[in-house]
Amino acid sequence: MSVARVVVTRPIVFPDLLASRLEELGCEVVSAPSISLGPPRSFEALDNLVRAPDRFDWILFMSRNAVRGFVQRRRRYSRTSRIVPTEVKVGVVGPATEAIAKRADMHVTACSSDRTGHSLADVVIEVEVHGAEVAVVQAEEGRSEILERLNSCGHRATRYAAYRTRPASVPNPVITAIQTADVDVLAFASPSSVLSFAIALGGLGEIPKGVAVAAIGPTTAKACQQAGRRPDVVPVKPGAVELADVIVAHLKERPNAFI
Repeated sequence: MSVARVVVTRPIVFPDLLASRLEELGCEVVSAPSISLGPPRSFEALDNLVRAPDRFDWILFMSRNAVRGFVQRRRRYSRTSRIVPTEVKVGVVGPATEAIAKRADMHVTACSSDRTGHSLADVVIEVEVHGAEVAVVQAEEGRSEILERLNSCGHRATRYAAYRTRPASVPNPVITAIQTADVDVLAFASPSSVLSFAIALGGLGEIPKGVAVAAIGPTTAKACQQAGRRPDVVPVKPGAVELADVIVAHLKERPNAFI
């Protein structure tokens, strides 16, 4: 019997909660990373942060790659000091980022409840008086909402780029599989991956109706719409496991479901 085939469009990293959850639920994962990760255009700002992280009251990490980038640069300058000094509070977006931060021996003070920067900003606003110095570590092209939210509430938030995402070419066999509906779901975890597939396919409107489009959250869902296809599946609570669960629930509702 055939099993449902789900194209995962983000780079597979370990642990990968999306891919592992899909496989646990009986899907075949087709890995087609449509973004590549690289260093920021300049390390100057990040190096200023890692040399003296105790200048800040909070350091907020927006992704696992933000943690990795920070840790790598910090160890270049200090192999004996703690990655983040004990007096500096650490905030993270989502449990996957929390897990990798803890493996780097960080004490995590706050983890956003809905895996968004906005809710993480709200945690800081709730516990801090005005004027907290906050470092936000994220992708070079990361969204600015968390900075705007913190600054509008009287804090001083500064962005530090730890890495950069770039579009990657989509393998031709994956494009063919989508065009011929030889896969069941195309799962997007970021607007960047949406852009790469939109370029490869000539717009998401070219995806056959028999191939469902899934988006990890509202920002990625909006990117799908702008690229020509309203997503069929979006979890209420953004997250990798949540995305896998709603994908499988959607597949089970189809005629002749094979999950």
